This record gives sequence, structure tokens and C-alpha cells, in this order.
Amino acid sequence: MKRILALTAALILMTACNKNNDNKISEGKTIPSVKVTEATIKEYKPVIELSGTAFADKEANLGAALPGRVEKIYYPEGSFVEKGDLLVSLSGELYAQALAELNTVTKDYERVSRLNEKGSIAQQDYDHIKAVYESALSHAALMKKNAEITAPFSGTIVEYLVNEGENYFFNINLEPGYSRTSGILRLMKLDPIQVETEVNEKDLSRIVKDQSAEIMFDAFPGKVFKGKISEIEQVLSTLTHTSKVKIEVSNKDRRIKPGMFGHIRLECPTISTVSVPLSCLQSQNGTSEYYLFTIENNIAVRHKVTGLWHDQEWVGIEGLTKGSKVVCAGKEKLSDGMSVIIK
Repeated sequence: MKRILALTAALILMTACNKNNDNKISEGKTIPSVKVTEATIKEYKPVIELSGTAFADKEANLGAALPGRVEKIYYPEGSFVEKGDLLVSLSGELYAQALAELNTVTKDYERVSRLNEKGSIAQQDYDHIKAVYESALSHAALMKKNAEITAPFSGTIVEYLVNEGENYFFNINLEPGYSRTSGILRLMKLDPIQVETEVNEKDLSRIVKDQSAEIMFDAFPGKVFKGKISEIEQVLSTLTHTSKVKIEVSNKDRRIKPGMFGHIRLECPTISTVSVPLSCLQSQNGTSEYYLFTIENNIAVRHKVTGLWHDQEWVGIEGLTKGSKVVCAGKEKLSDGMSVIIK
């Protein structure tokens, strides 16, 4: 009888101990209880947010091949000019000399041509005079280019690098971000405008040429400008691993100026991805990284979060499978490899 009572007491004591140990791990620490949710498939329309700078669609520092004096400026800064318009006249001494030489050679050429038609001159003599005439013609055309600056395309004169009456000596522009070639004036095509940005290599697969974009400039708070991707550079920077992307924006009133800073939104095609509630994520202290815990065989497994496409409630996660048990409550007390109890 005493043995039976002792055995019964031992069983009661073991049961109580086992019940108490259900909430303890071998080291004597309490096993945390957590709530989980299952990862599911959601559709997203990802948005890439970038920053960029406005540049002219075309830009040229216009000058002459030879030094000279600026005799006449025909348009003030800020003027819109058409292709072919005469913008600046330079000192024309060399041009005048070339025209005089051409006039003399032209008379000889015309006289020899008439003799050649009658067969009264040797072919060798005719060919020689013709070559001299063509050379004088080319020389005069070259000198004319060095005496007159015309617009190679329609655009806006944004700056004169040499003033009227000053001598022109190959003035190099050292302003960062713009053409550094020598010139007398700077001509820019400002409609359309090009907004340049850098896109990370992981996002390149999500953008294509002619894709729509929205740009907001700090100069126009609340105003959204519509644009489209006009160019995607095919070579990435070896330092930043980004590709330069240009976005074309209509600028008929020319209020967007080169150098303006813009905030860019690119809407990407809809994607389907494994997703979890945003509340499952935790941030790594002191960093911009996020992580979450899944439960596998009652063991907490920490996952670094990549592929943060999200809306107000859900976030798409790369590296998880549909149906994964993700901790949604009690995650703050977990560490990688810890035993847990699922409520």
C-alpha cells in the first residue's frame, strides 16, 4: 500500500514538472509563444522613386576654328533662334582676303573654261586651273565659317561666353555638367527637356524605353510633369553599378530650366510575388535593413528581407515560398534558432 501511494505521488510530481517544463527550454529559459500567418501570393504595381536633374535636349558651344574679334551680336541672351539664323559676325579680314583671291581665280577659271570648250588649251593646263579654283572656293567657304556663327539647330541662346568687341581665343567652359568645348555662345534646345537619373542594376529589368514617368521639380511644388523614358544607357558604372536613364518631358513654355532638381516616379508592370503583412517586418537597429522570422519545426529562422514592393498592408518578399509560416506577433523576443511555441 505504501509503495502504491509513493508511486502515485511520484507520477503526480512528474506530471506537474512536465507540465511546467512545457514552457521552458533546457537552459531554464521560458520558451516564447508566437502567432504566425501564412505567406500568400499578391499582385503589385511597383513604383521606382528616383531623383534627377534637367538637361537640354541638345547643347552646343558655338565658336570659330580661328581666333578673331567679335564684331556683331545679333540676338540677346534668352532669344529663341531658328536653324540657320546668323547669330554672330567676327572680324572678316581673312574672309575678305579669301574672297579677293577667289574672285581672281574665278576669272582665270572662266577664261580657261571657254578655251577648253573650243579645244584651244591643253587638258593639263585646264585641270591645273580648275584645281586652283576649287581650292580657292573651299578656302573662302572655310573663312566664311570663321567670320559668321550660325545656328546649327533651333534653340535658345542661354549665354554669351564672349562679348561684342572682345577677341575670341578658344574660351573653354569649366561649368560642371555642361559642354566644355570652346565657344563664343551657348545654344540649347529646351523643348523637350531631358531629365537624367541613375537606375540601380536590380531595377533595370523593370523599365523599358517609352515607359511613362512622373516628375516633380522643387521649383514647382505640387506640379506633376508627364514624361517618358527616351534613353537607357547600355553600359553600367563600375563604381555605382547604375545605368544613366533619360526621361523626355515636354517644355513648350520653357519654364523647366537646365539644372533643375526633380523627383521621379516610374510605375512598373504588375507583378505577382509571395507576400506577408507589413507588421511581420522588423528593422535592424542602426541600418536600413529589414528582417522577419519564419517557423520551421518549431524553430525560429531569421530571413533578411529583399524585394520590398509594398502597399499599405502587404509587402512582397523575395526568397519565401507560398505557405511559409511567418511570425506576426511575438517577433520582438525571437533570435535565430530559438525554439518557440505557436499559439
